[in-house]
Order: sequence, then structure tokens, then C-alpha cells
Amino acid sequence: MLYWFFLSIKYQIWPLPTDPAELRQLALDLQIPLAYAASHRVDTSLVRAVIRERLKSFRKDSPYVLLFLVAVFSVLALLVALFAQMFGFLSSLCNSLLSMFCIS
Repeated sequence: MLYWFFLSIKYQIWPLPTDPAELRQLALDLQIPLAYAASHRVDTSLVRAVIRERLKSFRKDSPYVLLFLVAVFSVLALLVALFAQMFGFLSSLCNSLLSMFCIS
């Protein structure tokens, strides 16, 4: 999912590849069904059009994907903080960091 997200952002900025093999691989990576054809000949104009359509739909879906990723990382950060607090790692780290800034 993250690789798909990276490719979708990358090709919003940079142009699509012109080599048919690279274009076919990109279509496979973006999970475009036309790329799964058994033949090795790929209609590059058709694949380019489908990839562009997929990238346009990504623009609509990207806020939801970003919201999902933020929620997942927030929950993970909360779990790490609770784990650290439960075992006292955070309090000893905070005490050592605070002692560096206190003047004795």
C-alpha cells in the first residue's frame, strides 16, 4: 500500500515513462488490470490513459488514505507512549533530560 501511495505521488509530479516495459511494470505496480494481459505487447496509449485515470482518482482518494495513515501512526504512538509509561522508561528519560537544563 505504501509503495502504491509512493508511486501515485511520484507520477503526479514526474511524467509517465515512455518505455513500454517500464509502462507495463508501472501498470502492474498500480494494480491496473490491463497490464495482466497474457501477451507481451501492450497498447501504450491505452495503458497511459488508464494510468492517468487512476492517478486522477488518486487525487480524490488521497485525503482518505492520508487520514488513515495519520490514524494508524497516532495509535502506534499512543501505544508506544503507554508502554513506555507503564514500564517507567519515559519518566527516567524525562528526568535525565530535565536535569541537563536545570542549573544546580
